[in-house]
Amino acid sequence: MKKSHLFIFLAIVFVNVAFTQTSNLGKPLILSTKISPTKLYFQTPTINNQEEIAKSKREQSDSYEKIFRFGFEHEVAIDIFKVAEKSQLPSGDFVYQYGIACKNAISINLVFDQFYLEREVNLYLVSPKTEKFIGAYTSLNNNSSNMLGTEILYDEQIIIEVFVPKEKDGKSVLKLNTIVHGFQDINALAKTLNKSGNCQIDVNCPLGEGWQNQRNGVAMMLKGGAFCTGSLIHNASGNVIPYFLSARHCGTTPGSWVFRFRYESPEDQVDCGTSAPSGDGPTNMSINGATLCSNYAASDFILCLLNSTPDPNWGIYYNGWDRSDVPATELTGIHHPNGDVKKISKDYNTAVSSTFSGIEQNSHWKVPSWDFGTTESGSSGSPLFDQNHRIIGQLQGGNSYCGAASGDLNDDYGKFALSWYGGGSSSSRLSDWLDPLNLNPLFIDGYDPLSTQYTLDGGVANPQVTFLSVCGDSITPSFTIFNNGLDTLFGATIQYGFDGTFKTVVLTDTIVSYQTLNMSLSDTSLTNGNHTFNVIFNYNNGVDENSENDTTSFTFSINKQGVPLFLNLNITCFASENRWEIVNEYDVIVAKGGPFPDNIISPIIDSFCLVPNCYSLNIYDNYGDGFTATGCEPGSYTIKDQNDSVINELKSENADFGLLYTSNFCFTNSLENNSIKEVKIYPNPTHSILKIVTNGLPYNHIKISTITGQILLEKAFTNQTEINFHQYASGIYLLQLTGSTDQLIRRIVVE
Repeated sequence: MKKSHLFIFLAIVFVNVAFTQTSNLGKPLILSTKISPTKLYFQTPTINNQEEIAKSKREQSDSYEKIFRFGFEHEVAIDIFKVAEKSQLPSGDFVYQYGIACKNAISINLVFDQFYLEREVNLYLVSPKTEKFIGAYTSLNNNSSNMLGTEILYDEQIIIEVFVPKEKDGKSVLKLNTIVHGFQDINALAKTLNKSGNCQIDVNCPLGEGWQNQRNGVAMMLKGGAFCTGSLIHNASGNVIPYFLSARHCGTTPGSWVFRFRYESPEDQVDCGTSAPSGDGPTNMSINGATLCSNYAASDFILCLLNSTPDPNWGIYYNGWDRSDVPATELTGIHHPNGDVKKISKDYNTAVSSTFSGIEQNSHWKVPSWDFGTTESGSSGSPLFDQNHRIIGQLQGGNSYCGAASGDLNDDYGKFALSWYGGGSSSSRLSDWLDPLNLNPLFIDGYDPLSTQYTLDGGVANPQVTFLSVCGDSITPSFTIFNNGLDTLFGATIQYGFDGTFKTVVLTDTIVSYQTLNMSLSDTSLTNGNHTFNVIFNYNNGVDENSENDTTSFTFSINKQGVPLFLNLNITCFASENRWEIVNEYDVIVAKGGPFPDNIISPIIDSFCLVPNCYSLNIYDNYGDGFTATGCEPGSYTIKDQNDSVINELKSENADFGLLYTSNFCFTNSLENNSIKEVKIYPNPTHSILKIVTNGLPYNHIKISTITGQILLEKAFTNQTEINFHQYASGIYLLQLTGSTDQLIRRIVVE
């Protein structure tokens, strides 16, 4: 049966497209053996783990709400940059270290209530004992709430490590207000809960078949020393906006929360209601922090906007919803009990309109009695789905637990129908956020940002051209045919071609649901310039219900004026610390490589294609000693053209360049002997470094002034230089180059 797509006419676009929250910048320095871990530690007061566990159980029993408290929150006020041990690297840059010790703690996580990092500042949390770490947190984690909550490290001692470039020292803010002493072994506890045959059931068990999309929208929430659950939720605007629905009693200050997606056992390591332990799930798909949108006590909901959009390649899903106040005939809950991997619960009874703690009549949906699975502490805020796979409420609490009598296997979920109108204002209802165009739908289906499902839905995607030489003189085009529909596709006709000229290929392949078929075409040559590779899908045995994915295109350039260049890197040790990039006159990266494995065989040869012009090569070393290390021969590099002529180089005697080495170079096409005699001033506009290359033209003096004539800088000049405009206010400045006979004046815009 064809699924209903109420808003198919709306273009689905992403907002807030920054994806990942921690950056893969290699290991912390204290794990590299190049810097010693600090011995300066802050010792928290002693916590009796068993007493805290007992207290947590009493609190849960008294309230029936299902937050799972695993940690004791020590309130502190620590300015990390003021108290940390500060050391200087060979580059002149700084490393701050500060230890946190929680005696007998199972784990430690932190909350910073004042958080701001300058660009190129890297923050790690490190366990020296296990050599595990979290990070790097960078300026990408800056947010409007100026807060950061971290993931969990399993140790009783951790070290906060902050790398700060020397020119950025004193400009970041890092103030710690909460240290969470983990008093419960989450992994061991969660995996021994299954005391009855049909208790907690992993979401990837057979019971979860058909719920893969809804599963992918549900995430664990780490909030200080406690866990809750919630879900991404779709909206009717046509925009993919990362709204997240959970329970109000979990809190209303989400700025420091961590939202962990896809934390679930692999299909071959699941526990399906037995005593066998579940396999652990991934913990590297997390979003840090969110902004509060709305909340309402009577239906116990909170809606927040995540600080960044979860990467669609994580396999995430924006769950649909139903706001009609009609009892569902089948009930499904997906949740994270006790901080465990994701579970699924089922009740094949009809939902009952109920209240919770007498707050408001008919404010909740009661699950009468779970047939499979149940909920536990940590399940609070998790979505309740109806028989159409749409959210109808979020968990506040109830009597159910593993091993409870059948009469106590019930839970109460705040009604989505009540939350829709809430308290009558945008800060207390869902409608303003989930229906901003006032289309007034009773329900919408969920959305997978990577695919949309119909009964008959074939299409084409991933158009690519593979360059068979460095500069792409000849290419191999390819694309992917896919079936996103529910029914099998029997053959298709594909039209493909370049720049409006098409050829046709008839396929007789059978393509089942979710199957993909990669197509590679014959090698071809094209003229110099821009080209568009077009592919069109036509289904011959029925009506393709979704025409939006039947065409695809890929625009690329054949640049036969480009010259193949070869970067030869001689790195003898610690290659994982190094990466490189080449930027053009507009400060756009046109080629890059690294970091490299430490055991890579030197020399490392990277090739790329550039148009004859002027460029800058940047080489980074994240420790700060360049291509040098104790016990290793100093490294070097050369850039050569196809005639093996050296265009640019770094000799081994200059290998100790610190954190960053920059070299400007210009080149011509030696085969054509073209000459480049043009002044390059870039990037313009700029916010920091302005680069000037005169390519041998006879300018020997430089002057920077304001538009009112105030001289800010004046000095002698030969061929190339860099000027740091970071110290100047935003505005327009004049740059003047003079020689014995020539003068050049350019306007410089500082952003």
